[in-house]
Amino acid sequence: MAPKLRLNIAQADPSESVKAVQTVSKRKVAATETIDEAWVRILAMKNSDADQAKLFEVKAAMAKGLLGRNPSLVAKRFSKAEALRMHKQLAEERRESKLKELVANTPSHYTLVDSIDKLQQMADAINAADIIAFDCETFGEKGGALDPWRGNVAGFSVSTREASWYVPLNHTEKTALNQCDINDILGIVAVPLMTTKIVMHNAPFDCKWFEVKYGLNLTDALYADTRIMAMSMDENRDHRLKNLLTDWLKQPSDNFDELFPKTAFNTISLEVALPYAAGDTEKTLALFDWISKWYDKRPDLQEIKQLFYEIEMPVCRQFIKSDVRGIRFDSEAAAKLDAQFATEQAELMSKIHRYLGAEINLNSPTQLKKKLFVELEVPDLAKGSTAAKVLKRIKNSHPVIPLLLENRGLGKLRESFTQKLPHEVKSDGKIHPWHNTWGAATGRFTCKDPNTQQIPAKRPEVRQLFLATDNDRILVSIDYSQIELRVLAHMANEKELIKAFFENRDIHSTTAAMISAGKYTYEDIEAAKDTDGSEQQKLRKQAKVVNFGIVYGMSAGGLSNTLEITKKEAQIIIDNYFKGYPGIERYMDEQKRIARKQGYVTGIFGRKRRLHTDYKSKDRYHHFRADRQAGNFPIQESAGTILKKAVVDLQPVLSSLDTHILLQVHDELLFDCPKDISRENLTLIKETMEKAVKLIVPVRCDVELNPERWLGKVSEDDWYEGEDE
Repeated sequence: MAPKLRLNIAQADPSESVKAVQTVSKRKVAATETIDEAWVRILAMKNSDADQAKLFEVKAAMAKGLLGRNPSLVAKRFSKAEALRMHKQLAEERRESKLKELVANTPSHYTLVDSIDKLQQMADAINAADIIAFDCETFGEKGGALDPWRGNVAGFSVSTREASWYVPLNHTEKTALNQCDINDILGIVAVPLMTTKIVMHNAPFDCKWFEVKYGLNLTDALYADTRIMAMSMDENRDHRLKNLLTDWLKQPSDNFDELFPKTAFNTISLEVALPYAAGDTEKTLALFDWISKWYDKRPDLQEIKQLFYEIEMPVCRQFIKSDVRGIRFDSEAAAKLDAQFATEQAELMSKIHRYLGAEINLNSPTQLKKKLFVELEVPDLAKGSTAAKVLKRIKNSHPVIPLLLENRGLGKLRESFTQKLPHEVKSDGKIHPWHNTWGAATGRFTCKDPNTQQIPAKRPEVRQLFLATDNDRILVSIDYSQIELRVLAHMANEKELIKAFFENRDIHSTTAAMISAGKYTYEDIEAAKDTDGSEQQKLRKQAKVVNFGIVYGMSAGGLSNTLEITKKEAQIIIDNYFKGYPGIERYMDEQKRIARKQGYVTGIFGRKRRLHTDYKSKDRYHHFRADRQAGNFPIQESAGTILKKAVVDLQPVLSSLDTHILLQVHDELLFDCPKDISRENLTLIKETMEKAVKLIVPVRCDVELNPERWLGKVSEDDWYEGEDE
């Protein structure tokens, strides 16, 4: 019998057949789907808020016949990507329309300063004015428009209450004025600008540009920064000038990036630059007047006004000067330290790979979680998450976990400091950070480019990359000792805590005895706090976390994660804490009551933290967050503002001692002092800081001398050895 013939046909994959059918079905739907049906589909997608707003704008424009699809795409299914491309077209048409409208509606009291005669007229008007608004327009490549050490000034605008001007300095469109020498131009306006009260919006930007580029000190003439004024009125919103005008003064305005996307300001035609730039300063003055009127309407706002003028503005002026002065940085040492860290990392990674049994990409969560939770069977607490906060909770479950955390810490040190900081050094060999003196909602400082507040003290070799100005100068750091706990004792009127401070007891040992529930006395904790492995040492470490955790509103859950104990154990510690310090619990409860009743709480100096939005939310988490902030805001705010008050009080002292503030790092100020500063004058600076505010408890500061490098410490006794003899 002849063999049967078999056809060698591979069986089709059923899933592929299903996909093919689905593709055909989609094409049929696409061919019959109406635009309205397409919009229902697109708007139902998981769109970001920004994309959703753009999509609604496109839909409305299409409905009005202002926008239509590209004819070549009509046969295809209408997609989200096409709609967003249409929004770009819509935005460009609107932009061109707005620019034409801007030029057509240029007010008659706006003047383009295109000649020396007009410049002199502007200077005369500034001299006659009681107050002016000032703003500069900048440009530069690759971020240079934001960096006065790399970019350039396109021009500047000035407004009095009667008129506004724009002075083009470096526009591609030439005028008779910008053919003149810059020194001749500035020679006419320098004195008027530096001797008239100036209002600016985000003043550090404009002041730094004119100081760095032209050597003009506008900082001393700075009277008010409307961005900081706006923060004082509502810390919870954005504070861009145009958005404030739209929301508060009901004057709709367009932001720079909406009108000039990817456009260098010096290339903008002067007929456009005039109404835009002059309009900015006119609006700044209008915002200043509007907020000033509000300041005088209520007693609580009058208190905020006092805070603004007597503390916030002097501090703002000081840190503009601090940032321009800068701090010297050792790039060569940074490279060596980075190489050292790289070697440490390589050794750590070798150990980690031995534990894991293979060389994997430690930055890959997928690879790492397979090794940890599947092969090594370490506890999986968060659905496979390998985030640092999760690993910290299980670091005792396997010897590889501490190594992973240490490796990440070293990687962050390299990325954030030893590799990044050398790129922040300017042509003068210094780093010039940007302190935002009211950057956080609590009123505290923030810092960027670089963030010197993040430079760790636990790795002193990183701080030691910062140098004294020269051989005749030294760095001195003065730090408030446990200022937040002192403020807590003051505001809560907690008798035990107050007593501990007056007796100069160790606060953490005091609290450790409290949370031990009678097992140990203060003396027991003190006697064994430095004995490795002792229960007293463990209790004191826990007490330190609790002391500062209470200030920041830490819950039992947060405390359990930090201390790596159960939530039940953490709650027992908190309960014992409040039993030992009943005044603190009463204070926290009272703050919650006040916040819920009036929608805000205040610190010692009258600064507000507005919480009404959270309390109005239906989300219980927002209520919890508001309650937590009600207790910890007055403590954080008051501690931060005490340092600011000290900065103000230090002004006359420092000027007479040839001493300058360089950096603010939490509760610490870093000073640039003459090498021969006397012990008596150093004590004067310290005592000025301690006397910035009077609390129920004594306020104390610690002094560190750093002759060559930050954290290159020398004791006062060694530095001044023989001086008192």
